Amino acid sequence: MQTSGPQAGFDRWPGAVLKDHPMARPGRSRARRLGRRLGIGVFALLVAVPTLVWTRQIMLSLFYPEPGTAPPSCRAGLLGLLQGLERARMAARTESEGERQSLERFRAALGPAWEGRGSLDALCEREPKDGNRLREIDALRYAEEHAVRYEATALAHQRRRARELEQELSLEPQ
Repeated sequence: MQTSGPQAGFDRWPGAVLKDHPMARPGRSRARRLGRRLGIGVFALLVAVPTLVWTRQIMLSLFYPEPGTAPPSCRAGLLGLLQGLERARMAARTESEGERQSLERFRAALGPAWEGRGSLDALCEREPKDGNRLREIDALRYAEEHAVRYEATALAHQRRRARELEQELSLEPQ
């Protein structure tokens, strides 16, 4: 038996092609092909347009946040940020349910000073010293938020137990 060359049968005519076979599926009509393409196009538009619109909205809010109300000066704004951090720290400490609730309370208590944080960039960059202070306060905020997460996770169970102990002790006769 020969495994190569014309004797092996590789160079012979293949015979009828599959599309010429009587069992082959008939070709689609032009109208059906056009309808299928239009359907794919409409589906693509229904997916692509909202995706592009939502992506644009997210990018605009991320890279161009609304500045909020600007404080009268950079130093007044920096003081407001520090006071907001102190309020947020105290508010997060009062929450004993867990990490998520502590974080929500922390972020809610930051106050209007942090809502207008975007407007401080332009005010504080005029003085290099104030720009450095602003960056330090930003770093402090992220460190405080991290501490809230860590503390809330570690202490939530202990705080709940302390409340239970307090109730037990108040119910016992003295």
